[in-house]
Amino acid sequence: MYDHRFQRTDQWMPVYSWLESLETDEVIKSKDVLDWLTANPEIRDQLYSRHSRYHLFHYIKKCHVKILKRKEKQGLIVTKLSPATDDNNMEAKTPVSTYITGNNLSSIPKDSDLYKAKQAEALQKFEILVELEKQLIPLFGKQENC
Repeated sequence: MYDHRFQRTDQWMPVYSWLESLETDEVIKSKDVLDWLTANPEIRDQLYSRHSRYHLFHYIKKCHVKILKRKEKQGLIVTKLSPATDDNNMEAKTPVSTYITGNNLSSIPKDSDLYKAKQAEALQKFEILVELEKQLIPLFGKQENC
């Protein structure tokens, strides 16, 4: 029925241009995608003729995540961190991710590409932290929690 293999063809160029022009550091919402497609009926009709709405929206969001990650890597987007805690403030502040806020793995289907990508990224970050801990223990010694 639908060809689910998306390719960088001319039909996608307007979508990529639009996503790259967005001035946001959060993944685009479905409503924004729908609004843009409604404002661009020729592009919408062309994309809907080849792809289901679900896969179309999924791919557009996936592309936007990649664009945001590339911009972050290039230093065009700075991740938002909460202000540092001072010694008098007992409440711990945690860093907030720029484009994953409110999007945890439990709300994503386990067989989706997005879930697998996030899981692989989390595992990679964990392995980096474990390796860093191994390097720092000889320098600072292992401290017990009070």
